[in-house]
Amino acid sequence: MWARVHKIDRIRPQPKGGAIVLVEDERNAAAMSRNIGLSTVIAIARVINARRALEARFNGKGEIRYATGANPPPFLVDAVTRAGASITDARGERIIMPPRPAAVSSIVDHAMAELAHLTRTSHGMTDMAATLTKVETSRRKSPLDRDTNLAAYWGAVFEIAALAGELSRGRGGRWIEAAESPVPFALSFPGGEQAVPTKLAQQIVEGKSPEEILAATAAAVAAERAATDAASAAAADAALAASLDDASADEPAPDRASEIGSDGSDLEVAVADADAADETTTSDLSDGESKPDA
Repeated sequence: MWARVHKIDRIRPQPKGGAIVLVEDERNAAAMSRNIGLSTVIAIARVINARRALEARFNGKGEIRYATGANPPPFLVDAVTRAGASITDARGERIIMPPRPAAVSSIVDHAMAELAHLTRTSHGMTDMAATLTKVETSRRKSPLDRDTNLAAYWGAVFEIAALAGELSRGRGGRWIEAAESPVPFALSFPGGEQAVPTKLAQQIVEGKSPEEILAATAAAVAAERAATDAASAAAADAALAASLDDASADEPAPDRASEIGSDGSDLEVAVADADAADETTTSDLSDGESKPDA
């Protein structure tokens, strides 16, 4: 499914290590071009997520392939190959266009702007703020389920986020690639601040009330503050321990590599089951588990 942002379509572990990660797009060229902005941001998000899964599970060894039976339009070829994937046939076996890795933030920023303006005109509106209000209200009245209506769900999420992004332009907001999941984008501002309207957009599309969203936001802020306080306390403890060592120890401190095991034995590493080396899997980014295809 072309809009499966929150899942990795297929992972093919290789006999000599590493894996081929497939990102599948079943649409024809006309469907790909129907909404250029949306097609672009979803394709880039899926390739980035596949790339990060490859890094996390296989130490980056392998490749990403964007599998399609169509002849993708130039805008999509550019987006996919710059994000780091090759274009292949529908089975992911024959490479048609190799990857050409490059920065994608400018493409994402332009595509989100294009999506916002298309959303505004499709609703017959002239004002971005009024369009955002209209779309939010509509989505709260008719929530969408992520797993049963993928294309509509993610389309609505990106529409709301894109409209919010356009309203941030006056403060210098620009879309960039970011360490977020499952949508790896954020709005960046001149002062270095970042905002992630896609997270709020997901809650709106799922029909959550303003009160539920406010409660979830407050909980997230509290958790972040607690984590920051814990990190600060740990840093203070480390500084105190270091000062005590400097004052009283005659022997040199042990080498950190030998403390943790020079072979990395204390590191938790996710590896594929050797018995499933030829298995093609579907992986959910939300829980990190792989499930065999039906």
